[in-house]
Amino acid sequence: MIWQIARKEIHHNLTTLRFVLTIIILPVLFLANSLIYSLGGYGYTAQVNTYNQQVAQNRNHIRDYANKGLAELALIGPGEIPKRPKRLTFCADGADKLIPRSVKMQNLGMLSREDYQWRPPWILEYPLKNKGGSVMQRIKIDWVFIGVLMSFFAILFTFDAIAGERTRGTLSLMMSNAVSRGQVLLGKYLGAFVTLMVPLIISILINLLIIHFFGNIPFAFEHWFRILGMVGLFALLVSIFIFLGLFFSSRVSNAITSLVWLLLTWVFLAFIFPSLLGTFVGNLNPIPSADEAVRQKYAQLGQWYDEYRPFGRSDGIPPKLSKAASTEDPEATSLWADFLTKEVETKTRFSDGHIDQQFRQVQLARDLTQISPIATFQYAMEGLANTGIVSYTNFVKQARRYRQTFIDFIKTEDQGDPKSLHIYPVKEGLSQKPVDPDAVPVFKEQISYRSVLTQVMLLVLFNLLFFIIALVSFLKSDLQ
Repeated sequence: MIWQIARKEIHHNLTTLRFVLTIIILPVLFLANSLIYSLGGYGYTAQVNTYNQQVAQNRNHIRDYANKGLAELALIGPGEIPKRPKRLTFCADGADKLIPRSVKMQNLGMLSREDYQWRPPWILEYPLKNKGGSVMQRIKIDWVFIGVLMSFFAILFTFDAIAGERTRGTLSLMMSNAVSRGQVLLGKYLGAFVTLMVPLIISILINLLIIHFFGNIPFAFEHWFRILGMVGLFALLVSIFIFLGLFFSSRVSNAITSLVWLLLTWVFLAFIFPSLLGTFVGNLNPIPSADEAVRQKYAQLGQWYDEYRPFGRSDGIPPKLSKAASTEDPEATSLWADFLTKEVETKTRFSDGHIDQQFRQVQLARDLTQISPIATFQYAMEGLANTGIVSYTNFVKQARRYRQTFIDFIKTEDQGDPKSLHIYPVKEGLSQKPVDPDAVPVFKEQISYRSVLTQVMLLVLFNLLFFIIALVSFLKSDLQ
């Protein structure tokens, strides 16, 4: 009986104008997506070529300084670490163009005095990204955008599913047969679900064919698995709004009222609610500007400079660092090591702290906005595509672990040289011997999908919740 009701709904949907609009709009959007992300400025092949060049430059950088000696490599650092381009950006853009594509682990600074010169060791820096660009570059017709429209299509196919039959008087006639209200609800749900998912899947297949063959984006088994997961996310989102449509359709007396309430709810969940919460979180815990963070950092550094006085003083007071670091003077070298360690720790604390504040603010906003199933769908899509702020956060965390791995490597290699003073991070306190470039640790970005599991569970819970409220509402509603 459920399938008979579903077949009746599918047949009815196929004869409506909204279905015609759906089968026109969906392929057009997916075609636009494939053209923008495969032939437009997002060209994956060009990004990969640039990335490979950056990786080669990084290895050459390490090789050059490793051949000069362990001390030189220790002070200059492992160079710039690029972020790998993502093949599935066309699925969930995540504003990746506005997110830095690298971190810098290199020191090019040089401070000098008349009788000697010294270099502060490298630190991990997070380059700012220029957020400029044309309006066209900011328009993202990715799968997330299409998913939001699919939720809109879901309410268009369900706003009159029950209210319309009640108005026409066919609902009471249907219920006069040996069929339960639960069967009617599930039949109408399946009818709307199949009507929406079939053209969606066909459009996705066309999109993938164009992306693969014309965009020259190869897909491994892992990527096909993730794409399959994204189709599942589409299904969960569409299902949620079908249940929501059935709920409102069963609560009101006519289809127009149902449509009005559904449109208001959809606009609130898709646009108003996430924007309001984002503004609230931003005002709740404002983050200091980059200029303010720099001022705070140099105020702290000024205290160390006043204490150690590496530049000397005009009042004639002898500086604490009055002697140059050298292999013959371990005491002076250790004093320089204390100063440089405090300088690096200060710079690192402020640099890491400032970006961590931004990460915490973004994460808080994401946690709150997941009350909306549309926001949850977006974050899950970005998680599977490994794009957006979560991808960059994981990249930064891995870069920090690599920072410590590199330092540990320098210290371990230095212990093997009996002529070294083993004083890090001063050049004169470390081994001057060359080091094998192939032995230097290589940064490898790993992908984590743990955060996606939470969002998938939330989407499943939304489905169960909206199914229950739709069923209870229909059970308590009048047939006429």
